[in-house]
Amino acid sequence: MIYLESFKREFKSIFKYKGMMILLFIGPIFLTLYFGGVYCNDYVNDIPIAVLDEDNSSLSNLVTGYFLTSERFDVTNYPASRGELQKLIDEGTVQMGICIPDGFERDVTTYKSSQILAVTDGSNIVVANNAYAQATMIAQSVSAGVEMKLIQGKGMTPRMAQNIALVYNLGERILYDPKMTYMNYLIICFLAIFFQQLMLSSMGSTFIRDSEYITEGNVPAKIFGAVSACFVGILPSTLLSVFIVLKLFRVPIAGSMLTVMVLTIFFALSIIGPSLLIASVAKDKLKYSQFEFMLSLPTFVSSGCVWPMNQMPKLLEIIVRACWPLANYAKVVQQVLVKGMNFRYVIPSLLQLGIFSLVWLPAGIVCYKRTFCRESTQGSVM
Repeated sequence: MIYLESFKREFKSIFKYKGMMILLFIGPIFLTLYFGGVYCNDYVNDIPIAVLDEDNSSLSNLVTGYFLTSERFDVTNYPASRGELQKLIDEGTVQMGICIPDGFERDVTTYKSSQILAVTDGSNIVVANNAYAQATMIAQSVSAGVEMKLIQGKGMTPRMAQNIALVYNLGERILYDPKMTYMNYLIICFLAIFFQQLMLSSMGSTFIRDSEYITEGNVPAKIFGAVSACFVGILPSTLLSVFIVLKLFRVPIAGSMLTVMVLTIFFALSIIGPSLLIASVAKDKLKYSQFEFMLSLPTFVSSGCVWPMNQMPKLLEIIVRACWPLANYAKVVQQVLVKGMNFRYVIPSLLQLGIFSLVWLPAGIVCYKRTFCRESTQGSVM
């Protein structure tokens, strides 16, 4: 059978080339450990900040104390003026400046409006969001505590003061990832992009290196045999990467691996056509690799993992889904593994991946045969 013959041939060839072995056996594990290490901390902690206390009162000292004891912040500077505070932020010495205005305690105790100013370096949105959110929580805590003390000073009991000061509060229940960590948010999508890029690399290398063999006889059967060899080769290291994510990085995985496996098979089939097209245009492994690696960032950014697809222009979303299948794979895998979505949830994505394959795979095979059959003919004539 042509398919089995091609599968055996290409699977054996994996062990002949160091590059293929690194891609399939080491690549997923190395990338998982590397990117997992980057996001190993649950939160951005020890953010350097400066505190400018223009009031020097007991209340302003209380506010400063909250920032000193917060694990999110590291108070490294105490500037003498607002100009000095701005300079520290401009130079990147601190990421945030807290300015407590003169007369802060007097205004608060006499029920006048007063404001603590948080000046944040917005050039790094991750640090800025974490810093601002924590500073807001500290300010709200101090405000509620002060208001309760002022109410108690009028003769009310602590319980009554609390009920008046806190007329209502927000009950919080965060599902699936209560700590809201970057690791849990991104690592599953990273695994999807690792699989995509490494499969593309291995398939492209095979399609170009063995073009003479593949274009002789039953081309589709040989292509599927070669892709199956790459898939079987990368599967153990990919599963080990999932195990590393689960055990080493403590990412909660609640979904079915069988559902993910079905999705992954459909996704692997969907990228065969684009891989054949790229190989047909590049005709060279180096050029293929250069183009293929260029796809990693745009396909990841437009997959819905970083920014919701429903927040993109509708036309752009249609173009993205029509030209590349990652949007129907990466985010869906994340939803299955993290949220435990059942198989019915993935059926629309499977249908879209199937339609994508039916359109792009025949086009890829036709272009591949035309390109490499012509080159074989020219080579034999010469």
